[in-house]
Amino acid sequence: MGVSGQTFKHAAIYSIANVLGGLASFLLLPFYAHLFRAEGYGVIALIDTSLGMFTVLLSGGLQMAIIRIYHEEDNSSQKSLSIATGVRLVWCLAFLLAFVPIIFSRPLSEFLFGTEQYYSLIIIALVTFVIDVAGQSASAVQIIRQQSVLFSSIGLVRLVVGLSLNVWLVVILQVGLIGFFLSSLVTAVLSSAAFHFIAIKEHGFGFDQRIAEKLVRFQLPLMPGEVISFMGRQADRIQVRALVGLEGVGILEMAYKFPPLLNLFINIPFRRAWNTKSMEIAEQDGAPEVIASMFTRFLYLNMFAGLLLALTIQDILKVMTPSEFWPAGRIAQIEIMTTILTACGMYLSFGILYRKQTKILSTVRIVLVPLKLVLGWVFIVRWGLAGAAVSALIIELTSLGWIAVKGHSFYPLPLEYAKIVAIVLYAAFLFVLLDGTTYEIVMPMAERLVSDVVQAMQLMPMEKGNIGRMIELLHERREHVISFVLNCLSGLSFLALFPLVRGPQPLLKGSQNVGVIKV
Repeated sequence: MGVSGQTFKHAAIYSIANVLGGLASFLLLPFYAHLFRAEGYGVIALIDTSLGMFTVLLSGGLQMAIIRIYHEEDNSSQKSLSIATGVRLVWCLAFLLAFVPIIFSRPLSEFLFGTEQYYSLIIIALVTFVIDVAGQSASAVQIIRQQSVLFSSIGLVRLVVGLSLNVWLVVILQVGLIGFFLSSLVTAVLSSAAFHFIAIKEHGFGFDQRIAEKLVRFQLPLMPGEVISFMGRQADRIQVRALVGLEGVGILEMAYKFPPLLNLFINIPFRRAWNTKSMEIAEQDGAPEVIASMFTRFLYLNMFAGLLLALTIQDILKVMTPSEFWPAGRIAQIEIMTTILTACGMYLSFGILYRKQTKILSTVRIVLVPLKLVLGWVFIVRWGLAGAAVSALIIELTSLGWIAVKGHSFYPLPLEYAKIVAIVLYAAFLFVLLDGTTYEIVMPMAERLVSDVVQAMQLMPMEKGNIGRMIELLHERREHVISFVLNCLSGLSFLALFPLVRGPQPLLKGSQNVGVIKV
């Protein structure tokens, strides 16, 4: 199997737990929305905003550093030390970052919410952060070795436990927000323990100062930019809190809940499979052509999924949430475009990461984020919640152009521009054509069909309690259920471009992947 086939096979396996997790989140969304309401979502959003910066600093960057240094080392003992050293380094850094906020959790809660009552949630979130990022660093073993089945199996166990705890604590016992955070803590402990057991068993728990210095030199230039970038992204919530109110933060959080599904289903699984493979083949003859061709396929998947999500987001919100969340639909559509641009920027930064010129990424973010803050404030004042999303879109488009040019200067990629333009224009055409379509011709017949199905469901024993109320809600909003299905079917017309991206991929010369590589 060629590079492309291997990558997409492992990406598909990696995505299994993510897809099931996303499905579970959708099923729980109406319960959360009705139990927490907009104010509860605002609390979750502000805690994520306050603590998420630590995750940005340590999770993705250091895992990438471990992968990069692993492939750079010459012998197996040094490769093992690169993993063990990376895990110990993450533990130390995560503990140091979390220690002070834990001590000052009460003042932090007072600052964020005007009351100390949420300090326990902040402590639980911080402890979860330390355990989770350490587990992510240990999971580099599975990513490097492409043990996608084992990685996803651990993820599935985490999903089942997390889903069970959420249903029990939040939906059945209705303990409130603390149940949501406790569930995250327990699942982080379980998955991190599994990844650590495998990493330590195979590679020990040693430490090499030379390797630690290489990891730090790779990661350290990224950290200022990551901090500034995170502050820029999360400033939307702070600005909305100041200009609109806590309920506005809850609506914005609901809008921002959907675009990351592209990362969950496509971008994160793809990177797990592709990051290590691209580092492995980078110096082989024909590698730039293969990497460029893979970008076309990567973009196609993002645009396809993004189109389906953009066409159905309004219906999803109207079916699954109270009416106070419905304005989040248009905001989410803008954020979908921003998410795709971000994913493309991460892909096209390959040359920067491969040549270990990570300070360039920090420079881009440090320059653009102040502009983002100004634009965000002006646009929120002018257009309300949508202004936050528009400002992020403008900045991300600028960042993509800057990173693409710099990345190309370090590792030139012969991108397939004609195919890229065709993919983007066709997606834009379909969105403009289909967004807001009412399907008046088939709606009466479809409504009768949905009504019959819902009435049959109401005869089942599960009609009582929360599930029964959800079925009644489904019946009341059957028009949007039908629109969701028809929009999904209409969006499938994007598959007409599939032959454009599944053709022969350039060959790698002097490798085991000789032959025509196809998706």
